[in-house]
Amino acid sequence: MPVKHLTGSSVSNGFTSLLFLLIFCTTTNVFVFGEKDLAVSGEYNNNNSQNFIDTAITTPEPQPIFDFGMPRNISARTGQAALIKCRVDNLGDKSISWIRKRDLHILTVGTSTYTSDERFQVTQTQDSKEWTLQVKFPQPRDSGIYECQVNTEPKISMAFQLSVLVTPPHAKAAIAGPPDLHFKVGSSIILTCIVKQPLISTKLAGQIHWYRGDAILTPFNTHPNEAFANLSQRISMESQLGDTLKSRLRISNAQTLDTGNYTCLPTTASSASVMVHVINDEKPAAMQKSKGNSLWNLWFMANIINIIELLIYFLL
Repeated sequence: MPVKHLTGSSVSNGFTSLLFLLIFCTTTNVFVFGEKDLAVSGEYNNNNSQNFIDTAITTPEPQPIFDFGMPRNISARTGQAALIKCRVDNLGDKSISWIRKRDLHILTVGTSTYTSDERFQVTQTQDSKEWTLQVKFPQPRDSGIYECQVNTEPKISMAFQLSVLVTPPHAKAAIAGPPDLHFKVGSSIILTCIVKQPLISTKLAGQIHWYRGDAILTPFNTHPNEAFANLSQRISMESQLGDTLKSRLRISNAQTLDTGNYTCLPTTASSASVMVHVINDEKPAAMQKSKGNSLWNLWFMANIINIIELLIYFLL
């Protein structure tokens, strides 16, 4: 058999091919082994990575939960305000609805009212945890069960029992002081409401609610009216239960916008009202007028003799 002689170019080409093949295999092995090592060590694992993503996505958020410490048996008197308070933690993006149980009528959803009966309204605190159903001037027919419902899936709800009683004619409220009160801008408005009723009724007395005009005054509640929103931040209230029921309303840093008719509405007695005037002058105009009249009277009495002499002189 003839023997082929390898030329320099053939040897060179063969060596180049062998070197290229060696580099390719070595690179491939490093890549494969490297991926396998990462997978074994847990630093590179498609399944682990997917599990981590699924766990992050499916972690449940805190669910809404009712505050079972809120009063669930509410007593109110005819002609007075009835307030049913529902408190929910972890509400998130869910909404609160109030439903009248006897006819399953939806009264409110969020802050919107879905009944033609204007006596029903809802207010909420700034943290959106406490939602209060207000029934103005309730009647015995309003007695029954009202549900506070959260639109979760499935829905959750809490029932409240409202009992409306007839107000006894002898149970009356009174606001201390004259029917018109004057305060300077920047001062504190302090109104004290006293409920005059027998002690046996006082022990069963509910809260005293304060109004300015038709709007209920509640500390730190949100109001659609900007003036009332500002007012709610300056309000404080305190109640005292003893031989008589007392409630004190304090409004700090009085402003001219605070002028208006203020009413205290006990749940067990008739209401009382007072007109509040907030003025920029140091003293009310009525007081200034009174002072002016007093000075005139003093001047007149001091000069009465001179006045009489002048009259006699001209008449003669």
